[in-house]
Amino acid sequence: MLYIRLLLPLSLLMLLGCRQNADTPPAAPTDHMVLEEPVTEPAAPEATDKTAPAHTLLKVDTTDLAPEPDTPMKLLLEGSYHKNEVWGGADEMKWLGLYHESTGYVLRPAELKISTVRDPVADGDSLLSGRQVTAADADAMFFVAGLQHNEYGEVDTAAFSRNTVPANTTLIYTFKNKAYKIKAYGDSVQTDSAGYRYKNYGWKVEGSRNGRQIEQTLVEDQHFQDSIYLLLWAGDLDRDGIPDLLLDISNHFNISRYALYLSSMADPWKLYKKVAEFKAVVK
Repeated sequence: MLYIRLLLPLSLLMLLGCRQNADTPPAAPTDHMVLEEPVTEPAAPEATDKTAPAHTLLKVDTTDLAPEPDTPMKLLLEGSYHKNEVWGGADEMKWLGLYHESTGYVLRPAELKISTVRDPVADGDSLLSGRQVTAADADAMFFVAGLQHNEYGEVDTAAFSRNTVPANTTLIYTFKNKAYKIKAYGDSVQTDSAGYRYKNYGWKVEGSRNGRQIEQTLVEDQHFQDSIYLLLWAGDLDRDGIPDLLLDISNHFNISRYALYLSSMADPWKLYKKVAEFKAVVK
């Protein structure tokens, strides 16, 4: 937050504030006229190492950055992260951003800026090690690098009514009059009156590709810590007629694990392939 302090100088105190005797010699010129006894202000201290601005004492730490992900594509989201969650050189890649506009979702080039900022968890008063990802345009859902079918413009999206799938239930998302299903399986243990904890939980996806009906295990984990998978977005990012998926497949409440699944890169007899992942600790 930027604070601006406005100094309002006095344009005129008084031209004739008090009557003076004509024989009284004029007062020596000063910076301003006063009506009270003049007060001598102390001189400003000379700048030393101890009084230097705080930012000159900060140390920037960019060591131990994450290695570049070994995936066909790269995925990033705007936000502030720990230093080992964003790899060096990420801002030099050619990124596309999926933006949510009034008419729908649009895919277009995005220029990312990655800055070093204070990490409130890891940094003291004199250290900057956090990584902040920003873009010039607002309202980006995510950024992707390495997308081959990079036709810019509107992206057709799928409709769904909720983004969580309790164990042994089904979520349906529809795209161009076709229904796709996410079937959740697993064991659930009720922790209290409001929630469940899952074990051996996973998602299977079912849909049609090249005229064949396919069911595929998408993701699964044995143990969960107050967490559940989330369907964040579904739409035809690669322009092949099948809606692609952006999921949060974290099994821990304090971690976000974003994963992008594309249909155009799926193996034979599969519906999707995970092509990119971005993992970050929730601050």
